[in-house]
Amino acid sequence: MKDTADFKYEEWNEQVAKYGIFAYCSENVRTSGHLHSQVELDIVESGEVRFMVDGRELTIGAGNGILICPHTIHTMEYTVPGSTSTFIFGTDFLLDFMSFFESTKTPFVILDKERCPAFALAQIPYLLEFSHSYNVGKTVVKGLLSVLLSGMMPAYSGGEFEEREDRLSSYQVCRRLLAYVDENITSDLSLKSIAKALNIVPCYVSSVFSKNFNMTLNHYIGTKRIAMAKTMLISTLKPMSEIAYECGFSSVRSFNRRFKELEGMPPTQYRESFMNPAKKAKEDDSEKSAE
Repeated sequence: MKDTADFKYEEWNEQVAKYGIFAYCSENVRTSGHLHSQVELDIVESGEVRFMVDGRELTIGAGNGILICPHTIHTMEYTVPGSTSTFIFGTDFLLDFMSFFESTKTPFVILDKERCPAFALAQIPYLLEFSHSYNVGKTVVKGLLSVLLSGMMPAYSGGEFEEREDRLSSYQVCRRLLAYVDENITSDLSLKSIAKALNIVPCYVSSVFSKNFNMTLNHYIGTKRIAMAKTMLISTLKPMSEIAYECGFSSVRSFNRRFKELEGMPPTQYRESFMNPAKKAKEDDSEKSAE
């Protein structure tokens, strides 16, 4: 893995919050280097896809797939035209596998149809159908994924997991830093406290993060907290003060200010736009008529 800034951070919190898992099917997509704090499972339905995951090139054919753990840089590109179903979910979606997902030693696991048990492979058609139509509930999807992963994990026990100890220090710091921020998003995340927790010099933490993500650490933390707040604004009726503190802001004032900076509107207006969709649609129509 080269020490490079040629990747971006993606955030799927909003999509995942609505159902617990976000699934979709794509055709002949080519992605640049990116990572996120969720787990990603890609199952190739047809064609052939070349993945670059954590610095390693992998070719995945139809019927096979790959499980990518959080904070792992990856890309995908079709070598033979086809389609892929992608499943994005948080590390807590499948509690039995949570500790594995959050391990920084295992960036990915290959789904090999020739080696995976039949009982696990039997879940794939249902998962693919779900990615196209969301035809079953969350509980059923959890069950399907649990059975599939239960078959994948023993099939890749021992030395089959891709444990990487040869990452360059910069990338290793980034993964540890992202994981720490995710786990402590509601706590004090000052540069000093993070550096102390990770036993790294503060200026090095700051410079490494800025170099790899093209943004300041403070901006990243603010973005994560606002994403968390947006989910709470939509899915709960908690007061602004409670949401602000639960998302790690020191005051409602700082919460309102950062929210408006990133979203272009105060949090109360954001919540209202979701609580009153009919009213919002009417207002939008009125604005268009005025134009």
